[in-house]
Amino acid sequence: MKTQISDSKISYQVAVSAKQIKEAKQLCHDVYLQMGYINESYPDKVIPYEFENAAIYIVALNEYEEVIGTMRMTGGPYFKTLECWKDSFLPGAIPFILKAVKSNMYEIGALAVRKDHSAMKISWGLYKTGFQICQLLSIKNIIISMDYRALRSLEMLGWKVVKIGGPKNYFGSLTVPGILPIEEQAVAVRSKNQTYNNYLAA
Repeated sequence: MKTQISDSKISYQVAVSAKQIKEAKQLCHDVYLQMGYINESYPDKVIPYEFENAAIYIVALNEYEEVIGTMRMTGGPYFKTLECWKDSFLPGAIPFILKAVKSNMYEIGALAVRKDHSAMKISWGLYKTGFQICQLLSIKNIIISMDYRALRSLEMLGWKVVKIGGPKNYFGSLTVPGILPIEEQAVAVRSKNQTYNNYLAA
């Protein structure tokens, strides 16, 4: 399965070649090292991930077909975010989580943008492509654990995030977990951010 949209000289697609997938992993590694999310380099500049068989990598490509941004989507039923926050869910979150887990749910992570590009601009396209994939695959819910500043930016774009736990130092960053109900996102973005809504609809 492949989807692609264009944004000026930047294109977004699901990585289908081993080369693109490796470049996506290495970009994430390099950005996380620069940001201090990891303390030292891993062999081959790839952070180990135990659920590769269930992972989809979305990539942003420049005009030279170089990977300049990436985001990973992973199908369940195991979700690392739930494991990490299992002892500290917010009051009332568990019934919502249990309902979401029974649906077609994916986890998003490994969001990274090359330092010499605008993180906001590239992330707009990565989120849009992820949303299109959710619609194509009938994904009902997305679970995230995101740096609180990045999460705030996500909400300012208009995405609806149901927070399920409090901030925790996770992977070198103060991180907040949440679930995005996919069927509610179009209305949420349209009501909160018309500029981004127009971008999604383009």
